[in-house]
Amino acid sequence: MNMMSLPAIVGISFGVAIVMTFSKKSREQSGLKRLLNFVIGFVAMLAVLIAVNFGIYYSNQP
Repeated sequence: MNMMSLPAIVGISFGVAIVMTFSKKSREQSGLKRLLNFVIGFVAMLAVLIAVNFGIYYSNQP
């Protein structure tokens, strides 16, 4: 299995953060709260995908 590229990781994280920000649950929230949700979603998904990437890297080592 190949590792994901950094632009792919950032793009997926950005997409997840956008979906999380404009989901049905956060439409009633204020702009600051939605911005905070965007940042938290982006950072959390980025951390998860980087962890998965390192797991793939170390599983491919002999």
